Amino acid sequence: MYIILGILFLIFCLIFYMVFVEPRRLKEKHYFIKKNKKKVLDISNAFDLYGQDSNIIICHLSDFHFSRSFKPQRINRVIRSIMDVAPDLIVFTGDLIDNYEKWPTKETQRLIEKLNKMTAPMGKIAILGNHDYRGEGYYFVKEVLSQGGFTVLENEEIFGSNDDVSINIAGMDDCLNGEPQFRFERTLAEWHLLLVHEPDAVLDTENIKDFDLILAGHSHGGQIRLPFLFYKIKGSLTYTHGLYLLAKKTLLSISNGIGTSMLPVRFGVPPEIIYYHLAKSPAEAKQKK
Repeated sequence: MYIILGILFLIFCLIFYMVFVEPRRLKEKHYFIKKNKKKVLDISNAFDLYGQDSNIIICHLSDFHFSRSFKPQRINRVIRSIMDVAPDLIVFTGDLIDNYEKWPTKETQRLIEKLNKMTAPMGKIAILGNHDYRGEGYYFVKEVLSQGGFTVLENEEIFGSNDDVSINIAGMDDCLNGEPQFRFERTLAEWHLLLVHEPDAVLDTENIKDFDLILAGHSHGGQIRLPFLFYKIKGSLTYTHGLYLLAKKTLLSISNGIGTSMLPVRFGVPPEIIYYHLAKSPAEAKQKK
């Protein structure tokens, strides 16, 4: 009898943790990235020490999946993180809304207000994910992102720069429900970024070696990840989570995202916000010293 009660108690604790604890354990990651990607440094515990060595900080957000159970106030910690780090650029790689058909419209204005509280001097760029098309939500999501200060890219490129660096960002339309384009022209920018929702989109991208950094989401890292066992979904069957070196100078980074899908649970893959500190060229770094 006591054994059965003990097992039931452990099951209850596990479910409680998966529903109420881990989905709220937002992790903040920081990567220091050089043009040569052979060595990427995780500087999460000392990112402030690399301020003199980088000339741009990019904030990567993905997969909010706002819904009746995941309301705009749930991203207050994300907003505080952005305020503290003060990135130069913010990018969002899709799935703003979980399902437009079930979206509580009274939360729309609050969502726009939360998005507007995320600020960056070089702007905010977004692409759409497969869930943004669900329930005919395409136009709604684009409008909310636009009113929230984001520029939405659909098979488009945008150029930006500050006093120290130039960057070109290409945004691919969603591969499952949109009409993606798999080739983008290289420019004279110092850094080239590609935003995709599904990480497996890189398998069809023609000029993959032209990009320095490819940012994706969609997989949620599996959302429930046990040792040697986790759920894979279409669009992230090959590339599932973390960092992948696709070519000598091409790095793919997949975010675990912020929200959840299908079930409001997480285990082994807490939500995350990722910051990329792009390194100065050796000549720039030498001049600054």
